[in-house]
Amino acid sequence: MFENYFKKMVKLNVFPGCNYAIIHNDKIEVGSVGAKALVPKIEKNDINTLYDIASLTKVLVTNVLITKLLEENKIKLDDKVNKYLPKFKYDNITIFHLLTHSSGLIADVNWKEVNNKEELIEFFYNKKLYYETGTDVVYSDLNFMFLGFIVEKLYDKPLDVLAYKKIFKPLHMNNTYFNPTNKELCAPTEVTDKRGVVRGIVHDEKACMIGGVCGAAGVFSNIFDLVKFVTMILNDGMIGNKRFIDKKYIDLWAKPFVKGKEGNVRGLGWGIGKSKITGSLCSDNTIYHTGFTGNTLIIDRDNKIAIIQLSNRIHPSRDNKLLMEKRKYIFNYIYRNIDKIHNP
Repeated sequence: MFENYFKKMVKLNVFPGCNYAIIHNDKIEVGSVGAKALVPKIEKNDINTLYDIASLTKVLVTNVLITKLLEENKIKLDDKVNKYLPKFKYDNITIFHLLTHSSGLIADVNWKEVNNKEELIEFFYNKKLYYETGTDVVYSDLNFMFLGFIVEKLYDKPLDVLAYKKIFKPLHMNNTYFNPTNKELCAPTEVTDKRGVVRGIVHDEKACMIGGVCGAAGVFSNIFDLVKFVTMILNDGMIGNKRFIDKKYIDLWAKPFVKGKEGNVRGLGWGIGKSKITGSLCSDNTIYHTGFTGNTLIIDRDNKIAIIQLSNRIHPSRDNKLLMEKRKYIFNYIYRNIDKIHNP
């Protein structure tokens, strides 16, 4: 079915290896291709590889926990951030602005002059706005770092503990963690002068500096656990006959609330609809997210299609940007050939 196509992407050096899942209605194809590691030695990939899912952490953990707080009436979308984080100096930025990446917080920052977790957090609290709040959409890790702080403040527990209790355990995601202990099971990411081969430790330097548990990045997972997550969404918040989250909140994830000057559309936490990532064939009722290390989730609610693509495209170097160039063509190919799942 799709295995040969992903093998072709490996030959084109789009990524060293890839684990993927393609879901359409009641059918699913799961596969593993290529290498898990290239250095210091070549290791064959396998279906149980744990990947650093990078910014997929935002939608898998932080967005879900914020939604749980909404369900429990502990927060409102129009609540000001400094209601919960008094050190946050912008009085007009709300939880909604953070969720939709319309806050005005800068997308990337030069934080190299900081030396520890406390200095890093203080550094973020003191950043100037990049643009006027609500006038554009610019994706920023800072939005979800602050959302993670809010979650920890209101539940009075660390994010990793909350993720396990409220998400991973009820969804039976038994191979999803912050700070995994079995590092050999993990696909290595970048090779750097300072850190060597980064393996089993979050690649994102900001998340690493604050201990690997962060609202923007830090989770490691495998293909089977992410299938459970996206299946829950395709089933409108149900796990079997048990409700995990109310459908109306998933509808809010997929509602096109804001549109940036470059045309990027955002719902609560997720990108929405056709884009340079999803390609041109998905429905407008599609939510998606990517991770810097080489991962993509696409969930098309109208067509009942989900695509999960996990890779370590930055191994051994982040200079490999081929996945960003090929992504929309990969997903268009899958859409055009989706019937292969039903008629292999």
